[in-house]
Amino acid sequence: MKQQLNLFFHALQFYSRIPAGKIDYSEENLAQSIRYFPLVGSVVGIVGASVFMLFMLVFSQGVSVTAALISMIAVTGALHEDGVSDFFDGFGGAYTRERILEIMKDSHVGAYGVISLVLLLLAKFSLLTSITPEKVPLVLIAAHTSSRFVAVALMKSSSYARTENSKSAHSRLSLSRTTVVTAFVFGVLPLVFIPPLVSAVTAIVYAIILFALKHYVEKKIGGFTGDVLGTLQQFCEIAFYLVYTALISLI
Repeated sequence: MKQQLNLFFHALQFYSRIPAGKIDYSEENLAQSIRYFPLVGSVVGIVGASVFMLFMLVFSQGVSVTAALISMIAVTGALHEDGVSDFFDGFGGAYTRERILEIMKDSHVGAYGVISLVLLLLAKFSLLTSITPEKVPLVLIAAHTSSRFVAVALMKSSSYARTENSKSAHSRLSLSRTTVVTAFVFGVLPLVFIPPLVSAVTAIVYAIILFALKHYVEKKIGGFTGDVLGTLQQFCEIAFYLVYTALISLI
């Protein structure tokens, strides 16, 4: 149990800005902590849901959604949004593998990155404000949790593209079956509270996004990077909102 708590605190420290205290750090522990990546997503979703409900006591749904989005970005340190920005700058502004990887590692943000972030936040805002307010908290938790498992699936099924050290270098280590199964359990758990049709369609859409992005990045750079993982998570999060919004009226 102590080791599992240590792994969870590894995940919490790496994938969020929530203080995790002293941990028994190692790259191997960080790689194993990926099993708790979806659980960290639940924490992020709970923060966003709590802020949303608190603001709804006084403000409109639009203001409450904005506050929730800000809180979740703050909790993660914009880790995944930064990945989206770097992804579009790299793949949109270069053609060779080396140049794409170089641009994604650059801390500067280009036009593709800025535009992608604007559209990303606009999509989240418009979709979440179209959902019945009492359903938004559960949708946030389910989307943030389940979308992170898809990133784990990419880590398991593909290879890390970089050869040099980076903050996501632990992703090159092979994931154990226990890690993947644990991540899966945490990833699908919130879907129990989502209508079955929404969960089923979401799973199909997730698989399509995973396959398409995996094929694309492997063709371009030979595998994934931390920015690719962040982009995949964000794509899947928005896909969840889209599927829920499209189907909930039919249920």
